[in-house]
Amino acid sequence: MYGDYDLPFSVEKEEISITVEKIEKLWVYRRTLGEDTEEKLILGEGKHIIINPVEPLNTPKEITPNLLIEFEKALLLPGGIKREIFLTFPIEIGVFIADKGNKNLQLLDVFTLARQKFTLYGPVSNGIVCKHWKSGIYSVPPSPNPLQEGVMELVLRNTTSDWISISKAVFSAYGMRLYYDTDVFMKAHMDIRSKNTAETGFEQRNISGELKSYNLKDQNTRKEAIGVYNRKLDFVPLNFNMGLGF
Repeated sequence: MYGDYDLPFSVEKEEISITVEKIEKLWVYRRTLGEDTEEKLILGEGKHIIINPVEPLNTPKEITPNLLIEFEKALLLPGGIKREIFLTFPIEIGVFIADKGNKNLQLLDVFTLARQKFTLYGPVSNGIVCKHWKSGIYSVPPSPNPLQEGVMELVLRNTTSDWISISKAVFSAYGMRLYYDTDVFMKAHMDIRSKNTAETGFEQRNISGELKSYNLKDQNTRKEAIGVYNRKLDFVPLNFNMGLGF
């Protein structure tokens, strides 16, 4: 389903159906997902549609830019070491309309097959609202449904001299960079500063052709997805400071 489409077009996958057809002088965009239907009218010619995964923080509406991934089991990390694990994360699907050459790009629709849940990071009195996702911990990449879940390569760095127990990680959507082909992928880090503080963030350089640990048959085919959050503001923190424990 992910890719670029010239008008008119129709695509169906699992529960999702997307069509753009011309009725008289108007282009009609129609998307159905189960019982949910979205329909919009488009004026203008020479447009095309881009469908790709986006940051999982846009539905049911933009409540928070923060994603909390809870580990199914707590992870113990010795002091002074760096280790790599794999997690899953939820996916939302963005539909963009643009002129040729991807000029005048505009978000047309966003939806998800993943479950929706929110939680607080920290106490009720001063906690931070986050989108919630629960993931197993993997030593090799899992193979989830790419329309519903992606794979995160998370590099853990324990800069302390103590053993640290980790049960969750919180990430800011503003720093997310997603890559996709037959899968959806992003690479992140978590730097532990003390027993209660850590910083998370994402790889900001193009990584689509250099993910040796991810062992793709053809790594160079993966494209960088057009995001929603990384197109909004230039001066926002890309990292998240976990000062309330993990």
